[in-house]
Amino acid sequence: MSEEQQGASPERPPTPQRKAPTDVLLEVEGIDADGHGTAIHGTRSVSIKGALPGEAVTARILRKRRGRLLAEAQDVTRPNDDRRRPPCVHFPRCGGCVLQHMTHPAQLSFKEASLRDALRAESVVPEVMVPPVSGPQLGYRRKARLGVKQLASGVAVGFRESFSARVARLSACQTLVPEFGASLPALAALIESLSCPDQIPQLELAAGDNGAQMVLRHLAALTDDDRAQLQAYETARPGLQLLLQPGGPETVTTLDGQAPPLLSYAIPDSGLSLRFAAQEFTQVNPWINARLIADVRALVHGSGARRAADLFCGIGNFALPLARMGLSVFGAELSATAIDRARDNAERNGLGERCEFAVANLYDSDHSDLAAGRFGPPDLMLLDPPRSGAGPNLARWLSPELRTVVYVSCNPKTFASDAAVLTGAGYRLARAGIYDMFPQTSHVETLGVFTR
Repeated sequence: MSEEQQGASPERPPTPQRKAPTDVLLEVEGIDADGHGTAIHGTRSVSIKGALPGEAVTARILRKRRGRLLAEAQDVTRPNDDRRRPPCVHFPRCGGCVLQHMTHPAQLSFKEASLRDALRAESVVPEVMVPPVSGPQLGYRRKARLGVKQLASGVAVGFRESFSARVARLSACQTLVPEFGASLPALAALIESLSCPDQIPQLELAAGDNGAQMVLRHLAALTDDDRAQLQAYETARPGLQLLLQPGGPETVTTLDGQAPPLLSYAIPDSGLSLRFAAQEFTQVNPWINARLIADVRALVHGSGARRAADLFCGIGNFALPLARMGLSVFGAELSATAIDRARDNAERNGLGERCEFAVANLYDSDHSDLAAGRFGPPDLMLLDPPRSGAGPNLARWLSPELRTVVYVSCNPKTFASDAAVLTGAGYRLARAGIYDMFPQTSHVETLGVFTR
C-alpha cells in the first residue's frame, strides 16, 4: 500500500539539481578549425576554449554536444610559446572572441593553415600564397548584434557565452569600436530603467564615417517615460543615434518615428562613398575592407577586363570600385533592399551608366545560366558569397569569354570546394591569401584569383 493510500500527504518529486561543472586535467593535442584546443578525456573528444596545442591544462567541462565534450581552460601548467595574456577580462567566458590567448602572429599562422588545409583536402594548390594582410587587432569592429537579457541581478548586454545561449554580461568590449565598446554598462543601465527590459532581446550596432546608430529591438510598446529616457541618452552622446525596431527591419524608425538617416563609408582610393542602413550588411572591419578593395583593383587593373559580373554584390562594395576603373559591371544579389541600395550608390557616385543590378537568388536553378545584362558576357567575375559558398550554379557561370575569377570568401572550406570546381573547369588558382577581417576570432577572409 502506498503512502497516499495510507492517508499520508504525497511528496513532490525532488527538483533535479543542475550538475556542477567538472574540472579535469587534459593534454592538448591540437587545435580545431574553430580555434579550440582538442584533447581526449576517457573515450570522448574534447573542445577546449582558451587552450593551445602541446599544453597541459585544467579544463572545466561545461556540456556535451553531439557526443563531444565542450570545455574552458582554467589553469595552464605547461604553456605553449604562442600563449599571451588575453587583453579582455571577459575572455574566455564571452563567446565573441576565441583567440585572445594567442599572439597575433600565431593567429595569422593558424588562419593561413586553415586555408592551406582546406585547399589540400580538395587537391587544389595555389601557385602563389601571398603574405597575410592584417590591420588593427582591437577596436576594429563597426558592426555587431548583441544579446540583451533581464536577469535577477540586472540587465546583461553582450555577446553569447562560449558554448551557450546565455548572454555574457560585459563591462566593456575590446573588439568593438570605442563608441560602442565602452558604452555597454551605460546601455545595460538604460535598458534596466525602461518599463519592459524583459521584452528587449537584442541591440544592433552600426557605425559609419558619418556617425553611429544603435537599433533597439523591443517586443512591447514603449511608454512616454521610456522614450524620454532614450532621448536623454541620445542627446548626451553626440554622433550616436538610437533607433527603434518593434517588428521586422522595415519598422526601424528614429525616436520620433521618422525614417532613419543612412550611414556611409568611404572607399578612398576610388573616391567613392557608399550609403547603408544600420541593419544592412557591410563588412565589420573598414581597414581590411579598404585593403581588400585596393588589392582587387590592382589585380583587375592588369587583367585587361572590360566587363565584370559581381555576384553576391550587396550594396556595391566591389561593383562600384570596378566601375570607377572603367569596367561595365553587372551585379546580382538576393536582397532587393541591397540591390536598391547598390543602384542608389551607383547613381550618387556618378556610375549609373556603368552599372546594372538585378535581384536574383543565385542558388536557384532559375539563375543557373546567369545573363550579364545589357553589357554582354563578362570577361571577369567577382564572387563574394556568404559562408555557404558560390552554390550549385558556379560551373554554369563559366562562359568561354570569362578569363578571370576573383573570389572573396569568409569560409576556407567552401572557398576550397569552389576552387576545386574552378580548377576542374580549366582555371588555375594563380594566387591566394588571407585577410584578417576578424582579429581575435577564428574567422578569416580569403582572396583568391583564378585565371584560365
